[in-house]
Amino acid sequence: DGAPHYPDMTLESARRRAYFEWTEEDVKAIAQDLHALDLAQGRHFLLFRDLPTINEDAQRKLCSKLCEGISRLEGLPPLVLDRSDVVPLRITPRTPTETAFWVEKNISAFHLETDLPSEAEGLDRLHRQAFLVYRYRNGREERLRLGAELFHLLLELSEGYQLGDVSTDDTFAHLSIFVQRLVREDDRTVFAWSPMRDDAIFEVSARLIKSGDVDARQQMIIRSRKMTDGEQK
Repeated sequence: DGAPHYPDMTLESARRRAYFEWTEEDVKAIAQDLHALDLAQGRHFLLFRDLPTINEDAQRKLCSKLCEGISRLEGLPPLVLDRSDVVPLRITPRTPTETAFWVEKNISAFHLETDLPSEAEGLDRLHRQAFLVYRYRNGREERLRLGAELFHLLLELSEGYQLGDVSTDDTFAHLSIFVQRLVREDDRTVFAWSPMRDDAIFEVSARLIKSGDVDARQQMIIRSRKMTDGEQK
C-alpha cells in the first residue's frame, strides 16, 4: 500500500519503473532492504560518490578495505590475509605450483585521492574516478585508477564475495600492472606458504657475501614463522 505498483508489466520493466518512482521508504517497507533496487554493481555507488567529502579516518579505513580486496583477488591462503597492518601481493609463478609466493606492503604506504574536474563557475561537478596511490620507499608514487566498477568489485572481495575468472577482464588490466610494479620493489625478500606446512609461512631473502679477493656470491636465507590465530610469532 502506498507505493506505485505495475501489475501489467514484466518484472524487469517494473523494476526499472520502480527505480525512478519508489521512495527509500517504499523500498525498505516492501523489500526489507534499502539496496534492493540499486543499479547493477551499485551497492557502493553512494560511497564512491561521496569520496571527496569523507573525513581522513574514514578514508584510511576505506583504503584498507580496497587493499584487502586486492589481496583477496590474488588467491592467497587465509593464513596470510588475517593481518590488518600489511597488504600481501601475490607473485605469479612462471610455472604452476602449489606453493604461494608474495611480498608484503605496509598499509600506511597507501592512500586515496579523488580525480576532481577543474572548477567551472556556477557548476558543481562530480568526479568520475579515484586513485589508489602507493608511495615507494624512494618517494616515487604508483597510481591505480579506480572507476566505480573496480571500486565496487574490490569492496565486494574484501567482504568475502567470490568472483569468477577475471584474469582477462579489462576491468582488472590496470590492477594487474599496478600489482606487478609494486612487487618488483621487494624482489630481494619474498614470503612463501606451502600446503605441506600449512601452519607456517617462510621468509626467503638473499644476502650478498664477499670474502677477500674471492668473487662475490649470494646466499639464500629461509626463515620459518609459525602463525597461530592470525598472529605472527
